[in-house]
Amino acid sequence: MPDNSQSQTTVVIASSLKPVKDIRAWGKLGISIRETSKYSLNIIGFSAKKIEKSEEANFYSSMAFSRSRWDRIRAMARFTELLLKIRPELLICCTYEYLPFARFFKKIIGYKLVYDVQENYVANLSLNPLLTEKKRKQLGKIILRMEAPNGIDLFLFAESCYQNEMPEKTPYLVLENKFAGSIQQILPKNYSGKKHFKFLISGTLTPAYGTVEAITWYREIHSIYPGSSLRIIGHVSLDFYRKVIEETAANEPSIFLELSEIPVPHSKLLEAYSDADFLLLPYQEHAAIRDKMPTKLFEAAALGIPVLHSPNSNWEIFSEAHSSGHPIDFSKNELPEESFQEAISKTYFTNSPDSSLLWSSQSQNFINAISSLLEK
Repeated sequence: MPDNSQSQTTVVIASSLKPVKDIRAWGKLGISIRETSKYSLNIIGFSAKKIEKSEEANFYSSMAFSRSRWDRIRAMARFTELLLKIRPELLICCTYEYLPFARFFKKIIGYKLVYDVQENYVANLSLNPLLTEKKRKQLGKIILRMEAPNGIDLFLFAESCYQNEMPEKTPYLVLENKFAGSIQQILPKNYSGKKHFKFLISGTLTPAYGTVEAITWYREIHSIYPGSSLRIIGHVSLDFYRKVIEETAANEPSIFLELSEIPVPHSKLLEAYSDADFLLLPYQEHAAIRDKMPTKLFEAAALGIPVLHSPNSNWEIFSEAHSSGHPIDFSKNELPEESFQEAISKTYFTNSPDSSLLWSSQSQNFINAISSLLEK
């Protein structure tokens, strides 16, 4: 078990629906804290299995993943129970649902409260096609009340654009979702003359992320480059959309679906990169997505996997700087061969990836921020 000596500062990093070993909460924030050897680290997150004891940190289950409303309520009770048991000096909340409880118990326990803003949750309501406009407004008001700045000592922004989107959230520190690994030795890649390709779609699969459009696009490419394949691996939280994906991919044996009702372990997603010629980011045009920098851009560039992404000026600047990708409009089926020909005529990774892609390039800023906070 981790060292819980009195010389160490007790820290809790808490999520409800994110896995107990979530790539950001644990793999980035948690490991950065652990590496200082100054903190006793406790991680709360969901786990469908019994959590084994670890030398790295104390891991606690918020709930076994379920879509049940009662499970969500039990997760709040579990969070309260653990706060009173652990009595941290620093609490980092990675979900807005915990914030009302975190504010209340802050007065009793006396910890510093940090909110890790992983999404613009109010803006993201527009991405859910099942919500009516009335429901979106109601939920938006609830989220804004939960995320109110009072009682929060520091905000962590997972996206630089949140500075403009949420100006009321201060003080803040931008910690982008860069790659939590090391730069690989990458040689330039050119696919001229290649007759078949392995495409990959991975991660969260929702209508706004354009999975269905990418399947339709792929079918056209496959008719021109038979022998190609498309692997889709990820978390589908909307049942109706899972069925749409399956129906769109039906009768095409070169499309391999690995769809999960719960988030796929990040390590498995990264493993899928190694076998791909192109990672596809077919996101639709939405205001809630437009200014964000997907984690997969950083990961693919660091691992040397070319990305075909939807047209987006920020992503195109990134791809040009790292010679790591090419824009494709997956929503237009006219002349898909022509646009793909442009993509395979390019040479990728003519520029060696640098440390700006890595989480380690900003992790010291995080450690400095929480050290300064605890000294106040």
